[in-house]
Amino acid sequence: MKGQVISQQEQFQDLKKQQTILNDTVLSDLFDSLESVSCEDVFAKWQGGGFDTGHWLLPALAGMKWYGKWIKSTTDAKPLVCYNDDGQLYSNQAMNGEASVAMMEFRGKVSATVVYDGVPMRGHLRKVDHNTLLGAVSGKSLPTGDAIVQDGRHQYFYLERVEEFPARFIEE
Repeated sequence: MKGQVISQQEQFQDLKKQQTILNDTVLSDLFDSLESVSCEDVFAKWQGGGFDTGHWLLPALAGMKWYGKWIKSTTDAKPLVCYNDDGQLYSNQAMNGEASVAMMEFRGKVSATVVYDGVPMRGHLRKVDHNTLLGAVSGKSLPTGDAIVQDGRHQYFYLERVEEFPARFIEE
């Protein structure tokens, strides 16, 4: 219906269903419209996913068999919970360590942010609803030369809260 206003949750679900998003302005607009989230509100296990905007980071995560994140506290965050070849989950150290969580300003709002220990990368989080977060990745180029912000564009991802992981988590 023309002029119909859809909720942020509906807009998020619509974007999640799209195979590719050629103009990521819709993602940045949605991200900017969402509420901030506190560090304490993100302490949980999360299943993750991404939006295919052509950014190199999404296929890199798929190559790592990324499942999501496990944020235990401000000083204990596992941002790359991935499947191993045996189907178990583990904290992938591909980014030279794990992460912490802090309140940081990004795009005009202060919100919980995953700060990677070993690379100049941050995952800024906003609240879609109590169990869903939308994230935007920012930072400097990696030692490999890959730009975190590619041609001025961020990789957007989402996290959905889960009670338990779907597979055993092992310490490696």
